[in-house]
Amino acid sequence: MEFPFSFSQNWQVTYITWIHLITALISLQLVFTVYKMQTIRGRLPFLWMMVLAVFWSLVLTFESAAPTIEQKIFWSRLEYISNMGIPLMFLWFIQSYDLEKSISVRRYSWVFWIVPVITLLLVFTSNFHTLIWTGFSWSPMGGNVLIYQHGPVFYIAMIYSLLLVLLGNILLIRFVQKRPRYFKSRIWFVIAGSAVPFLTGLIYTVGSDPLEGLDISPMGIMVAGFFFFWGIARGQLFDIVPAGHQFTIEKMTDGAIVLDPHNFIMDINPVALDTLLIHETLTGCRLDIVLPAVYKVLEEGQSTEEFTREVWMDPPVSRWFDIMYYPLKGPRDNQLGGLVILHDITLRKKDELELKKLAKELTELNAMKDKLYSLIGHDLRSPFNAILGYAELLAESYDEYSDKERRQFAVSISVASKSAFNLLENLLEWSRIQMGRTVYSPEELNLNLMVNETFLLLRLNAQDKGIQLRNRVLPREKIYADKNMASAILRNLISNGIKYTSAGGHVDITAITREKMVEITVTDTGIGMNPEKVKTLFRLDAIQSTQGTAREKGTGLGLLLCREFIEKHGGTITVSSEEGLGSRFVFTLPVIRS
Repeated sequence: MEFPFSFSQNWQVTYITWIHLITALISLQLVFTVYKMQTIRGRLPFLWMMVLAVFWSLVLTFESAAPTIEQKIFWSRLEYISNMGIPLMFLWFIQSYDLEKSISVRRYSWVFWIVPVITLLLVFTSNFHTLIWTGFSWSPMGGNVLIYQHGPVFYIAMIYSLLLVLLGNILLIRFVQKRPRYFKSRIWFVIAGSAVPFLTGLIYTVGSDPLEGLDISPMGIMVAGFFFFWGIARGQLFDIVPAGHQFTIEKMTDGAIVLDPHNFIMDINPVALDTLLIHETLTGCRLDIVLPAVYKVLEEGQSTEEFTREVWMDPPVSRWFDIMYYPLKGPRDNQLGGLVILHDITLRKKDELELKKLAKELTELNAMKDKLYSLIGHDLRSPFNAILGYAELLAESYDEYSDKERRQFAVSISVASKSAFNLLENLLEWSRIQMGRTVYSPEELNLNLMVNETFLLLRLNAQDKGIQLRNRVLPREKIYADKNMASAILRNLISNGIKYTSAGGHVDITAITREKMVEITVTDTGIGMNPEKVKTLFRLDAIQSTQGTAREKGTGLGLLLCREFIEKHGGTITVSSEEGLGSRFVFTLPVIRS
């Protein structure tokens, strides 16, 4: 848009020019004053409203002094920016108090911008139509006053702006109707201020300005701004408690919220705001809208009696609170509101939950321990009975038995001794794990070599049962693991494979590298397991003694050790089995240093 004039032209300054300029300067001073006050509710829309008022007054200043019709039309077009914007800012300002009906209004706030946007488009294209102005003429009274003949869109826009201001006033009056008596004396400052722009806008629309050429609308906005400022900033609109009481609340270490009889927030201390992660004042807001969790507690309790509830606040707060409610009553026992105290009990609650968890774990461990000791006592007794029995026969009747019989006794004693030793070794290792005394020292190991060493250790057991051990691990396959733990894992899984495989069967070991882990598989052709047994295989509370194919004893403790050691390495173990078709254990160990 081109400027239809030069600033070097002569301006015709009149008394109207000075009135508008003074109005602009006073409004500008109010803008600076409010800008410095960071805690005023509705500060941002208030500032926008007053900035637009300053702009409006300055534009009128230039319009009143412009010497030609083209120049006056230019400045008049700019007036509509404030004319259309101020009612929207006023409605936003009223909504900033979270009034009862403003939430639904706020949801459809974009609708309110449709008429202003269309009006501004028509204003700045008025050269092509007569919807805004139908004509212009100089005032016969002189004074550099241009008379505007308005088109239909002007009246639509003006009526729309007045309706927005009226809507804001209605919201404010509905708010006042539910406030306590002491509150109403202060809210009337805002009501009186909000009525002024409506009246001045109406006067301009009907053409009844007191002086020809003087638009008093910006003056109405200025007066309204002073009323708002006095009522909110100076009159302490929402300060319903005595200064000493307020000082006490603000110095409390717990959060405190003062409510009126309709559950509007009258006061809230900084501790409550900080604890609830709120960065703006909530004074004047409805509790059920801004703090629904607290409102739910009050709704469940009796608002006329004291009570305490433990409440979990969902994220982003993520804290436990003791919410204590105290009714506030007047001299005649009438309900004035209530006091809500928020005491953060998150640490205490965590300790309680931790204690409950520990108590449950201890109960489970005690039950598991009892079952484990019962199984161990039974399984230890069996091999020692065999050892003692055969040893006693040899000691008392050695000469009565043949060499073959004595050799058989010795083999039985050896097998029973190995069984007891393995059980004790697993038990001691499991105990060390539970007490955190197991040393974890990972290093690079040759997996193929470790499998061969384990086969050598268990070769006699396999040969006695006619079971073939097959190492299918590549010669250069490496793992990064604790040697003792890795040996124990292989020993237990291969030993189980031998124990539950019948004569003529085989136990295979394979390995394959998958990214940073080596997947090792131990497969046997044994008796297998049913699905129920597979599900409880690694549970301490479900271990039980199971006989092998040659009546070998076992508690299942070795598999628990395997799981503990594998998880220590960051690996996993799974099992698949079917009765009569053998079992397949798959576990992973690191291939490189993590």
